[in-house]
Amino acid sequence: MTPNEWNGREGGENVLEFQIPAKPVPVPVPGIAEGPSMTRPDIACVTDHVTSIGEGPLWVAREQALYWVDVGQDPKTLHRYTLADRHTTTWKLPQRASGLRERADGSLLIHFQRGLAVTDPTPERLRMLPLWGIDFSIQRFNDSAVDPAGRLWIGSYERTLKRPLGELYRIDGSLIAATIDRGFEISNGIAFSPDGRPLYHTDTHPDGRIYAWDFDPASGEAANKRVLIDFAGRRGHPDGCTIDAEGMLWVAELGASQLVRIDPAGQIVREVPLPVSRPTSVAFGGPDLRTLYITSMTFMLDEGARAREPYAGRLLAFEPGVQGLALPRLAF
Repeated sequence: MTPNEWNGREGGENVLEFQIPAKPVPVPVPGIAEGPSMTRPDIACVTDHVTSIGEGPLWVAREQALYWVDVGQDPKTLHRYTLADRHTTTWKLPQRASGLRERADGSLLIHFQRGLAVTDPTPERLRMLPLWGIDFSIQRFNDSAVDPAGRLWIGSYERTLKRPLGELYRIDGSLIAATIDRGFEISNGIAFSPDGRPLYHTDTHPDGRIYAWDFDPASGEAANKRVLIDFAGRRGHPDGCTIDAEGMLWVAELGASQLVRIDPAGQIVREVPLPVSRPTSVAFGGPDLRTLYITSMTFMLDEGARAREPYAGRLLAFEPGVQGLALPRLAF
């Protein structure tokens, strides 16, 4: 094995199979006061596997499977839930990953906190990619998205989480991380509207803001940055996000036990209560992209909180009544 390769089956203990319930298990949602924008969905727990910090959910249509990662310190893992047999397969990884994206050739790009790798051809073997333009002695990669032209957009944060040194990068086949914006505490969820314009980008701390940009899919340039919505004064902070076919943004509100659906004017039009207080991200999946999958964390929950939240860290799903979008694949 060369320094830029990783064999996930080395030692014979790096690929694990988890037994899954015969069918998704309905999850009770804590009682809430319902209003015009608050709806109580039928939420299901679809896997028994528990993550410390579940992140980066990605639906891969050709496999009818959902991938996600555990960003926790240990173990460092990648997971795949297959819809047909409801099994979860887990691969151990050589370092902490923050997410993954599908490539045009059907393989996957995994973005580690300190680099990029491609499955060669499966997660059992990884090939690290060279990358220029980011200093990993200062920054760590976080959430990502792929634009309509197949470029990778990915954010970062300062590794000690003490300084606003996070940046928003655009990466193409040159493997140069081009800085689009900087000054973020935790650059987080990124999404593109159905027509490729605008671009949405989340900064989770200190109070949490989601920005909108005018985006040119042809050139890859973003301009006219403005605040779409400010979470100051709310219970939670915006984390991972995705877009639906109607152009509405779905956001995991970390610390608020809910998802929010936001219109292009920045108004919250729906709140969806969850049985977990720290949802992290969302992704549409299923044969018709009508299932919304939700990752969450157990990190920072004490023993009492974990007892009150038995579904924390597990993969959840529900039918939101709206369809998602087939996401672009990476062109490199």
